[in-house]
Amino acid sequence: MQNVKGGRAAIVSHAIRKQGSKETVRKKPVSAYTKPARDRRSQERWTLKIPVRFRIQGKEASGRTHDLSPTGLRVISDTKLSLATPLAMQFCFGGETCYAQVAGQVVFCRKLANHAHAKYEIGIKFSAIREWEQRILNSAAQVLREDRLTRDKSFLTIQVSEDNLAREAANLSAESAEVHPEELYRGFKRGKKFTPHPPWILELRQHIEPTWNAILNSRLIQEASAGTLSLPQMRAWLLQLYPFIETFPKWIALNIPKTQDAMSRGFLIDNVRVEKRHAEQWVYMAEGFGLKRDDLYTVKPLPEVDALTHWLWSINTQGTLAEAVAATNYAIEGITKDIAIATVKGFPHYEGVDGIHLERKAYWWMEAHAKYDDLHPQQALEIIKLYATSKELQNKVRFVTRRSLEYILMAFETCYTQFQPQGSAAVAQGV
Repeated sequence: MQNVKGGRAAIVSHAIRKQGSKETVRKKPVSAYTKPARDRRSQERWTLKIPVRFRIQGKEASGRTHDLSPTGLRVISDTKLSLATPLAMQFCFGGETCYAQVAGQVVFCRKLANHAHAKYEIGIKFSAIREWEQRILNSAAQVLREDRLTRDKSFLTIQVSEDNLAREAANLSAESAEVHPEELYRGFKRGKKFTPHPPWILELRQHIEPTWNAILNSRLIQEASAGTLSLPQMRAWLLQLYPFIETFPKWIALNIPKTQDAMSRGFLIDNVRVEKRHAEQWVYMAEGFGLKRDDLYTVKPLPEVDALTHWLWSINTQGTLAEAVAATNYAIEGITKDIAIATVKGFPHYEGVDGIHLERKAYWWMEAHAKYDDLHPQQALEIIKLYATSKELQNKVRFVTRRSLEYILMAFETCYTQFQPQGSAAVAQGV
């Protein structure tokens, strides 16, 4: 869930208030679409009519939503979709007020009668949606019912894939989601031999090296590694970067339908499985440093920080597979390992300061990325080498890889300067 303007705060606040209350759910009257009482859905459904844009293999179609629940929605469209088709959905509430990225799958598609032109009712089930995301979607629907101006500026974009293997990503089982990342790491280490790098990949590494080193030598990372970064600054970047961390696996999932070979699909699907755990691990880390979950869920990132998330949204929705993987899996995950190795060294210095107690869970995110994230960039390079087959694409890969690193550096520098306390920044003083 990504925040852009203040409207999201109202939606989130509404969700939190509703969670804490004990409102009774008002049953909706039986309609033409309602099943008999014994089959009625256990989840409340909200009427929601906003435009829908379908993107199907480079073409666009239109429709409108019919209703929304915490677990799915119904859409009316001229477009017929096959059962089990995987979908990547982006809700935009109130223009640029609030975005929500949700994966889903078609569970039914039936033709509606009494229409001059063929129209279809499409049932969509959300995939792996979290409880707090469900609350926010429900609250957004309520706000839209009451605010016509916001409703008129809202829409839903649905990316459709007919790729059978992409369905694997939409249908990740509970068992596979529980596989520990280190097990995946060991499995790939045993089973995959990476190919030699062509000269242009070596040139790519030289091209990004100055920005890479600038990130690791930035004041935020250096002081966090030494345990001298002030608590306001430490808490600020943990808080500010959360929307980026939470949306990261969704960007990876958007690239699965772009793949045309089993190796690339397998790499990305397993990467999504691993990344699904990381948002919760980040929450544990932030809580260890004294932040509250509600603060993370309602944070308003600074523009320079928010730009990183917007950049990944742009390149993963509009870029080629090679560009998207370079910007996301190679650049971001590559530098993340080095950041984690450096930063986790400073954690013990904060123990006991200002009442901080870092339990084992607070270390999970950093330790996990320090251990196995060297594998993901190698996988990314295999995909890049396979799909960046022209000089033009190779030049684009170089550009987007460095641009991702530049956005990370800008986000870190902003967090450092904007939240730098007055006077001494010594951790021992708890400032």
